[in-house]
Amino acid sequence: MAIKVLANTVTLGSASNVYKATAVRISNDGTARTIVVANTATPTDTGQHGNYPGGQVSIRLNANATITIRKRPQDTISTTSGSAVYADKVAEVST
Repeated sequence: MAIKVLANTVTLGSASNVYKATAVRISNDGTARTIVVANTATPTDTGQHGNYPGGQVSIRLNANATITIRKRPQDTISTTSGSAVYADKVAEVST
């Protein structure tokens, strides 16, 4: 799978929806970190936004690791410590 970057890089020191991305590439330059994805949109009758249990989920990102996640446009991503975690709005493309 290849990716195409669609917007500028953001630092996840504070919560961000990463330009309302639905696919986000997250990179960690430092020690292992916990990434929090929070549902900030109100659920609708059609189930458009749904709910995470407790309103958020946590992902452990190892030192110097990179992952791509899918999320809803209004969901925010943040890290619980440090500013060495970066996110890019991306699109998955065929190679």
